[in-house]
Amino acid sequence: MKKNNGTIFMVIGLMFTTLGLTILKEYKILQYSALILGVTLTIYSVFVSGKWKKNQKSMKNKNSAK
Repeated sequence: MKKNNGTIFMVIGLMFTTLGLTILKEYKILQYSALILGVTLTIYSVFVSGKWKKNQKSMKNKNSAK
């Protein structure tokens, strides 16, 4: 069974977003960079996770057809 990378990207994206909202508040360039990176990774994780679920569903259908 293939590992779902969407979850990993979601955690990393949320970590960057949280860092951008808390610790990096004094450094505007780092704050905005972390926020943009975090939101981008979080959105990307949704697409990766959806593709993974679609592949799992198609594999399940192939196995049940046998």
